[in-house]
Amino acid sequence: MSHPILCAHRGLSHACPENTLPAFGAAIALGVEEIEFDLYLSKDGVPVVCHDPKVNRTTNGEGVVTEMPYDAIQKLDAGIRSGELWKGISVPRFEEVLDLAAGRVGLNIHIKNPGPNGELVRLVVETLKQRYLVDRAYIAGDERILSVVQHMDSAIARCCLAAQNSPEQQVDMALKYQCKRLQFRRTVTDEAIQRAKENGLICNLFWSDEPDDAQQFHQRGIDVILTNRANLLLPLLKK
Repeated sequence: MSHPILCAHRGLSHACPENTLPAFGAAIALGVEEIEFDLYLSKDGVPVVCHDPKVNRTTNGEGVVTEMPYDAIQKLDAGIRSGELWKGISVPRFEEVLDLAAGRVGLNIHIKNPGPNGELVRLVVETLKQRYLVDRAYIAGDERILSVVQHMDSAIARCCLAAQNSPEQQVDMALKYQCKRLQFRRTVTDEAIQRAKENGLICNLFWSDEPDDAQQFHQRGIDVILTNRANLLLPLLKK
């Protein structure tokens, strides 16, 4: 492709509260090809969108996501830390993001913890199947996540986040778990990119927020750019 695929990291997270419906809606409206978001399982088994294991940084509350019932999480304000303009925005459920996306964009689903006996992975896999979104989504994670997804349903696309501090080893991990793609960090080497390409892997990059920088990574072989500032990278698509 003449331009990289843009994946809005936690939505349009530079301008909107991260991992919220306004952030995802803004990114989709801009025309990105993918959105990325993070999932944890609440105490009572609801997949919720949150990057950190705790709600402290992104909401007006405190607590560990996996130890909180969904009703308590739902009452938190996930927008107020970004200013009064965003006051009253809630932490979204997985299904709410799918409703908003409506199959219009690819879904980069980062599962942080598989949940008890892989429950979160099971819920995500079943929901994607029920909504006919298997071809529009992939699950990203470390070895724990990749292993559970592979065992549960090998048809679900996987993105390797294991061994990210060692690009060559990351390629090994991606091949071990039969991933379709892997997500490199900015320290990725040309050799690792080339080897990934030789093995048919799609190469994501975390992250780039400047057009020239993103284009340079694309020229090196990166296919998908995760970005917090999708609006700044849109000129790459027009080129």
